[in-house]
Amino acid sequence: MLTLISREEDLAVAALPEDVDFFTSAGVRAAGERILDGGCRYLVVDTSPVDYIDSTGITVLLTFWQRLEAAGGALLVAVPDEHLRWRLETLGLAGVMPVAPTLGEAVSRARRFRSMTHRPRRETVEFDAETA
Repeated sequence: MLTLISREEDLAVAALPEDVDFFTSAGVRAAGERILDGGCRYLVVDTSPVDYIDSTGITVLLTFWQRLEAAGGALLVAVPDEHLRWRLETLGLAGVMPVAPTLGEAVSRARRFRSMTHRPRRETVEFDAETA
């Protein structure tokens, strides 16, 4: 099951279990859906407990990414294991969802993303000297 580590407003940090496979991915997905249903727009997933992840586990991460992307949020993945990070890069996922080597870096990046999103947007007004 996905374990909630911390929550601050719309930012949640959760850890994957040791095995994320065909047998556990439904529980991981259900737990993640509950977190997202609770107003989470920025989810940091800690993979440090992971010993094994198969394609169903990767699919769960992609499901979270798609839902957060549609909501204007982001999924960030903390991947301290070099081999897992290499696998995510090989699959092209590191180009889709931000991957950080530490949990602290992933949380910092999520906070930056969140602060950029909450800033009021300024409209740019172009000035044309010839028509003024």
